[in-house]
Amino acid sequence: MSSPIVVCDTVDSFHTFSPTEPWWTETVWFGAWIPEAAITIYFYNWFRPVLGIYGGGCLVWDAKGYLPWDAPVYRYDVNAPITSPVDLRDMSLPGGNWLKSVETGLVYDMGYESPGVRLDMRFTGLLPAEETSAHGTSEFFAGHIDQPGHYTGTLELDGKRWNIDCHGIRDRSWGPRIIGDDIRLGYCHGQSADFAFLAYSKPGGEREPVFKGYVMQDGIKSMVKEGHRRVCYHGGELRWIEVQLLDELGRSVEIRGRPINRFVYLPYANLVCWLFLMEWEGPTGVLYGEEQDAWSTALWRNRREIPAA
Repeated sequence: MSSPIVVCDTVDSFHTFSPTEPWWTETVWFGAWIPEAAITIYFYNWFRPVLGIYGGGCLVWDAKGYLPWDAPVYRYDVNAPITSPVDLRDMSLPGGNWLKSVETGLVYDMGYESPGVRLDMRFTGLLPAEETSAHGTSEFFAGHIDQPGHYTGTLELDGKRWNIDCHGIRDRSWGPRIIGDDIRLGYCHGQSADFAFLAYSKPGGEREPVFKGYVMQDGIKSMVKEGHRRVCYHGGELRWIEVQLLDELGRSVEIRGRPINRFVYLPYANLVCWLFLMEWEGPTGVLYGEEQDAWSTALWRNRREIPAA
């Protein structure tokens, strides 16, 4: 029996899925930061329409702790039942997340509210939404969008009000998502008003190959042709990352960053993600973004080097 999912096959809505594909998953994610306070804000939900369940929620953390139970906000539902129609273009979930598409593929309002917490945020894309190839990441999605943009809004937390005014990224994905025992993926990005980059990499060795991503400079976005990363850990903690990218327009860029917070959680069973808010130095100056370091739990148990302690 199918769940009450509103399917319209657009960048802002659910996509057609087969009732015989139980692992079909759709996700919606927005990530913003308050760099001066080393605060990261996650608005994230995933849906498995064939199974009739959803998960995710609102997460807020800073540099004072890296475990979910120490985070100022960690409302993360798992396997909650989809009991009423859900339309990603105008969504309100029992867990507290709400999302509204203001301008298709470009502008979104969202928020979350629970005792002691209120989030109101708008995302405005810097460029139109474009679908990303599933090459190298087919275990996570069949279709995907990585879009740089500008976040504005407010976060009220334990009686204190924070203004949100940052450049960041949002993503959407859809397709079968099966988390096996061999996943190892690096996903780093940074955004400012005049420069943005994204790099997917396969960690391991001194020079990690970048196999997918983009560079946005002077208002022009171009896909990555080739690139690599160097990642430095010391004493089990991430110290810095260097990224070198060459895009299809022949533009070569170098970016170096350092973490200003860290967080770890399991968004899905069998997948552990270390998340770092990064302060990058790029060709146009300072910008902020992330390092997402994803591991299958089987690989994490057998790791030789500990990314965080």
